[in-house]
Amino acid sequence: MSSSVSERLTRFAREWSARGAPGEATHEAKRLLLNQLKASVAATDREAVRLLHEWARPSDPVSGGAHVLWYGTRTDPERAAVVNGALFEVLDFHDTYIPCFMHATSAVLPAVLAQAEVGGQSGAEVVTALTLGMEVELAVATMLMPTGYYRGYVPAGLTGGVGAAAACSLLAGLDEERMRNALGIAMCTAFGLYVSVGSMTLSYITGATARSGLTAFALAERGFDAPPTAFEGDKGMFVTHTDEDAAKIEGVLDSLGSTWRIHGQSYKTVPTETITHPAIECALELRARAGGREVKRMRFAVQPIVKEIVDERWERFGVPSTELTARFDLLFCAAAAWERGRFTLAEMQEPAYTDPAILALRERSELVPDPARESFDGCSLTVEFTDGSTETSSVDAFLGSPGRRMSDAQLSELFRTSAGELLAPGRADAILDATWGLEEAPSVHDLMSLATLARDDGGGTP
Repeated sequence: MSSSVSERLTRFAREWSARGAPGEATHEAKRLLLNQLKASVAATDREAVRLLHEWARPSDPVSGGAHVLWYGTRTDPERAAVVNGALFEVLDFHDTYIPCFMHATSAVLPAVLAQAEVGGQSGAEVVTALTLGMEVELAVATMLMPTGYYRGYVPAGLTGGVGAAAACSLLAGLDEERMRNALGIAMCTAFGLYVSVGSMTLSYITGATARSGLTAFALAERGFDAPPTAFEGDKGMFVTHTDEDAAKIEGVLDSLGSTWRIHGQSYKTVPTETITHPAIECALELRARAGGREVKRMRFAVQPIVKEIVDERWERFGVPSTELTARFDLLFCAAAAWERGRFTLAEMQEPAYTDPAILALRERSELVPDPARESFDGCSLTVEFTDGSTETSSVDAFLGSPGRRMSDAQLSELFRTSAGELLAPGRADAILDATWGLEEAPSVHDLMSLATLARDDGGGTP
């Protein structure tokens, strides 16, 4: 390898920024931005977010700075990035890049929005930076996963800061050396342990990773340096964070600009973990034709790693006792969907996770590994009823996954539904117009002003 990994990633991002990223890729970046607004609009009352917002709120009014989404609070960019990252994470309603087990947008976008607010870059520059920052992040993740995940790291915790640093560097127009240093700083300071799942700390990791990337950029802009071989060097990121074959690195780098991984995102229709989506779809589809028959047993056939994940969670959490642990229990989520005939935020809150009927059905449900399934975007369900009859349902790709893509219209409607009565009349449609039209906007300021729960019908910034 004649150039280091950080140098080649920098060169890729700068070259495509100069020539213009493909229109299909930048359109996908706008979809992912909207998806994060959908994922976060109902999240402001979650305790983890509330506590982080209290920490981030300045004691005195801040002029300039960046906004915390939905609250409308102005604070310094780093703190805004932390809270916005947690907002994107806490409901688990964001995107997933299934090949790397990660939520790729949640740590890059908060840094991009914060930097764009203070830097005043155009909407087109923001969309391009988000697109290319995510490509850098996903390239690094592809080199590190899946064994980085198996080691116990949060994939986006390891890689989100690198993507955020790349995106912010593009927005600010850093030269090649300083941008390479920004990526190197982020690589050397990557973090996030997966034991955090089921606690508030997972949301904090996402926000802190966004801040880490923003800080890496800000330091590099001032001349702070990093080792050129921060990724592949002795005791660098690759050696310390993964068990992948080093031969993989060259293939990933060679694919930059020809394979656009941003198109591999899965979008969620319900606010819970990705591995639960095909199971919930199967349960709701089969329930609709069950004709009121009583369930004796439910059996889900899933990709083997899904069973491993669920079994490990059960060993750690046991019966769900909070919304956070209910969200990460596939069998609970499927049982709740069957018993309630729907799956919404209410199905992960008390009294749902203490409902005897849901918990009893969970106990009568099981997972069996299906080696024929190569990904966890599908599963099959067999239900045995007390009258001796059985029914089956199968989903090969849940709605929103790359194999069953959600349309722009469906995504827009899902945002409207998620916003519900939270926004002032007409505000959801104004946000949709601002998001889809972001590439023509002079800045992100109008979008950020609209993205508030405050009912000032003029859409002004609180």
